[in-house]
Amino acid sequence: MPPLIIAHRGDSAHRPENTFASFMSAFEVGAQLVEFDVQLTRDGHVVVIHDHTVDRTTNGHGDVREMTLAEIRALSAGYPSRFGGDWAGERVPTLQETLAFLRGRARAMIEIKKDSVTGDGAGGVEARTVAEVRRQGMEKEVAFLSFDSRALLRCREQAPEIARGQLFYREDLDRVFLAAQTIAAEIVMPEKGMLSPQLRERARETGIKVGTWVVDDPAELKALESLDLFGVGTNCPGVLIEALL
Repeated sequence: MPPLIIAHRGDSAHRPENTFASFMSAFEVGAQLVEFDVQLTRDGHVVVIHDHTVDRTTNGHGDVREMTLAEIRALSAGYPSRFGGDWAGERVPTLQETLAFLRGRARAMIEIKKDSVTGDGAGGVEARTVAEVRRQGMEKEVAFLSFDSRALLRCREQAPEIARGQLFYREDLDRVFLAAQTIAAEIVMPEKGMLSPQLRERARETGIKVGTWVVDDPAELKALESLDLFGVGTNCPGVLIEALL
């Protein structure tokens, strides 16, 4: 079975990442699974943005964690350094808005950024993200991702019914599967440079699904066929979906 194509921050090669424009474009090219990132504002709102600052993808400057939602919403999220003024009307969406936008259109993988993980387990980014998913009734339509095991342990404690997956970059295989066991992960998502037949066999033995990121080239996707991947994160979902047809 071919891997699921995961729209990484939406159709992010062609639209400003983590915006409604990017998500809509992903729907239009046939993506059924969208990945996006969440950070926590100073006033406790979960917002959809990758970096812990607004500098790269908006027309503003500042640390998301030190800004209010109103301050962030006043900015354009049109990624002006990359797209100029073409998408100047885009704004940083909240998690609430994003889940409502995706419901009925696509499933979601929500990456909890380690920048926003704090010592506040009861009221931090994890608890607020779990609460919003439940408010939207989307427990079966989302999975939580993170590089941060602490965040995923909290998700396991607070929402054991919601799937979890851990992200890895250049980690030892023993570390990958120990971490997966600790959080009771259904999915591990090592960066593509970590993929190997050995990883595939370990995953088969433990019954864990394997995904990877970021693959934008159909030839590279073809080369990964033998590794039994559950899903592949890509900035070009339309290109890879077409390659699988």
